[in-house]
Amino acid sequence: MEFRRVAIIGPPEPKAFGEVLKGLLKRKRFYEKGRYGALSHAWERVIGEVLGDEVAAQTCVTAYRHGLVTVDVACPVLLQEMGGFLRAKLLERLRSVPGGEDVGDLRFRMGRGSAP
Repeated sequence: MEFRRVAIIGPPEPKAFGEVLKGLLKRKRFYEKGRYGALSHAWERVIGEVLGDEVAAQTCVTAYRHGLVTVDVACPVLLQEMGGFLRAKLLERLRSVPGGEDVGDLRFRMGRGSAP
């Protein structure tokens, strides 16, 4: 005969409303979604200063999650340059402007570039 152990779980400990709300917002990633707009503006500023407005028009921030910024790039040559030679410079510059302070890394991929 087999016996299974069953844990008896009582009611959860009461939590402050602020703690519950903070946990909910974290799970739903509201902070990251709210950061997207500020981050997009910071990216446009940085890419415009570093490479010019023509190049900025060929890029677009498409995602921000857990500090990782994903940027769509319309041109394969530009994708190679940004992903290799310019990555460190762009990351350093992005972290130094308002809206980009907590960026952990950049990821570039082929995409549509800037939205029309």
